[in-house]
Amino acid sequence: MMMKIYQEPKGGSFSPKVLKASETLRTQRRLLMVLVTLLVLVFMFLIILTSLMFIYYSKVSRQLQQEHEEKANLLTQITTIKQALDEDKANLLTQITTVKQTLDSRISDAKNSMKQDLLQTIQKERPRCDSGWKAFDGSCYYIVTTEKNWVDAQAICKTMNSDLVIVNSEREKNFIEGLTDNSYFWIGLRRDNKDKNEWRWVDGAYYYPPERFWKKGEPNNTDGKEDCVHMSYGKWNDIFCTHQHKAICEKN
Repeated sequence: MMMKIYQEPKGGSFSPKVLKASETLRTQRRLLMVLVTLLVLVFMFLIILTSLMFIYYSKVSRQLQQEHEEKANLLTQITTIKQALDEDKANLLTQITTVKQTLDSRISDAKNSMKQDLLQTIQKERPRCDSGWKAFDGSCYYIVTTEKNWVDAQAICKTMNSDLVIVNSEREKNFIEGLTDNSYFWIGLRRDNKDKNEWRWVDGAYYYPPERFWKKGEPNNTDGKEDCVHMSYGKWNDIFCTHQHKAICEKN
């Protein structure tokens, strides 16, 4: 086998091809160093970025945990406040109910007291009938047992600050009937002096007695002189004013 022996030129000189290869190798080494440096820098950047992200995540986690704890504390405080408000509300309602019951009781007692005082005042101030007089619907009635004519009977009533009775209702007529016996009693009704078909009470008021108040067939005005009215058994009759009868007086 034939072998070719390469001998370096004397004086350290290289051929252009060798110099070019050497320069290429140095360039590649520099590039490799740059690439390695870049890779190291990228790796360090990633490490720093990862560290920063970890620090940021830790900080955010701590903040979230703190906010969660604050939220939990706030909810606990809200629950406590709500319970306290509910208790205060219940106590307030109880107090209001108690106060209302107390006020209702006091108002009821005051009403009853005022009612009793008013009744007592009314009883004290209510006009009462004198001895021998009978009370009915705000009036007092007295039976004159001495028989007199109509004019004298009215005069007797006048001496007692009263008049012969004026009957304003059937209730009053029934009451008067209960006071009388089977005798005749003068009442304060007589014919008008000018118009004999009209009737007047002693106070001057016109009155047309219901037919049921009169005895059957009355008034008949016998002889044209029956100008006064008396009653018996609750029925009325026109008769001479000169007749002698008992009388019924009335005053307020």
